Amino acid sequence: MSVGSVVESESVVGRSVGSILTILVFAEVIAAFETSMAVQLLYAPGDFFTTDLSQLVWVVTSYSLVAAVATGFVGRLGDQFGRRRILVAILLISAVGSVISAVAPTFGVLVAGRALQGVSGAVLPLAIGMVRATFPAAKTSLGIAVVSTSALIAGATGVLAGGLFLDYATWHYIFWTAAIAATLAAALVHFGIVKEPRESLAGAGRIDYLGGFLFGAAVASTLYGLTLSKSRGWTDFPVLAFVLGGLIVLALWIKWELRTQEPMINVRMFGQRKFALGMLATALIAVGPIGTMGILTVTIYRSPGSIALADGTQMALPVGLGLSATMTGVLGFITAAAAFAISPVIGKVSARFGARMGLMTGSLLTIIGLLIICLAPGQPAAVITGLVVTVFGTGFLYSGMPTVIVECVLPEQTSTATAVNAVTRTTFQAVAASIVGLMLAFSPVVAGKSTFVSLSGLFLVAGVLIAICLLTIAVVFFIPPARNPQRTGSRNPAMQHTPKD
Repeated sequence: MSVGSVVESESVVGRSVGSILTILVFAEVIAAFETSMAVQLLYAPGDFFTTDLSQLVWVVTSYSLVAAVATGFVGRLGDQFGRRRILVAILLISAVGSVISAVAPTFGVLVAGRALQGVSGAVLPLAIGMVRATFPAAKTSLGIAVVSTSALIAGATGVLAGGLFLDYATWHYIFWTAAIAATLAAALVHFGIVKEPRESLAGAGRIDYLGGFLFGAAVASTLYGLTLSKSRGWTDFPVLAFVLGGLIVLALWIKWELRTQEPMINVRMFGQRKFALGMLATALIAVGPIGTMGILTVTIYRSPGSIALADGTQMALPVGLGLSATMTGVLGFITAAAAFAISPVIGKVSARFGARMGLMTGSLLTIIGLLIICLAPGQPAAVITGLVVTVFGTGFLYSGMPTVIVECVLPEQTSTATAVNAVTRTTFQAVAASIVGLMLAFSPVVAGKSTFVSLSGLFLVAGVLIAICLLTIAVVFFIPPARNPQRTGSRNPAMQHTPKD
């Protein structure tokens, strides 16, 4: 092949990168929107939402459980049968779930629709697999960074949009919007992205359905136990039963996968040093910066700065800006948008220095942001500045977690491996959610019958987060660097011609 034809091929691929990336970002935004917008439903008016909170949380829990189960399964199916095909299918299934919830005659039917929506939780691993299969190798890190960090702005958009619908329309419009958007995303993926090269897919073979079932059951049981722990505590019998039961099934799954010739998920990948350390770093990041900072941020924004006492005097509180729900949503959206805006920079860092540098940078930014907050916890400007810095750090972390996994697996394993990474992140985020409240409640400020976060509680959470970030940096330091980070895609861009359907 001549030099001229190589340049021409590279330019053709380059022109398609922007449109492909836009479509994949839109698909991931829809998935993240469906996750976050449901939080607003917990406070929606109407007959469906007058039951107690323990029942209402199924609006969120049903989605999360199905998303966790589907992610590993769908990632493997995408690697074998084509990620574009599977992505279109799950977007359409999600749209059906949205329609069911929108027209639901009972709360139970609404929850069933939410469960169907949960399959969209598998969008990210499929999108990352498509990036690696269709992008020029030098632009793969950029594509992964943009797609991964889009979850930040999508989550913030979901909370903000959900609130606006509830304030100015009805909750039904949340689901109709999700249904229309998911259908549009499916059409864009089908008609706007060509099929992946055959060599980027796993060879044809039988599907390990039992392995997929065991993996899903283990994840679902563990996550459900962690969800229950937030309201019942860790000593509650059902909590312990679900968590320990999930871990036992996980052990059985590992034993089964090791004995199966064509496993759903090749657990032997954990024997690779880089993969194992990357997954350990993901667990630390999920239980630390990602799992805890979101809750801490809302707590600081929403907690009042002062309260009126019975004698009419005002009592200043050490932690809290007293912002409204709308202002909290607006600030969350602005900071998430800023983090998404720098995603090309994040991608360039990963491409030039490898994903490990992105993970270290994200951890350091989180530490800096927390120190700014702790140095002046009563100054709104300092607190908001510190939180903004941590959001930028989160952008690096969201990008680095899947990228470090992509760097150490074959192209045909991309969606499966990043799906396991996503499930690990989800599980440990649930761990963080179950313990951060306990830390924030440490040595509280008591005012009558109410309690508020104290400086001790804030410093405890910040201290634990800083320690986790330092441990993450230490783990990442021992991750072997990519031999040539620019070549994450592993193929010559000139050879990336993909046939039309």
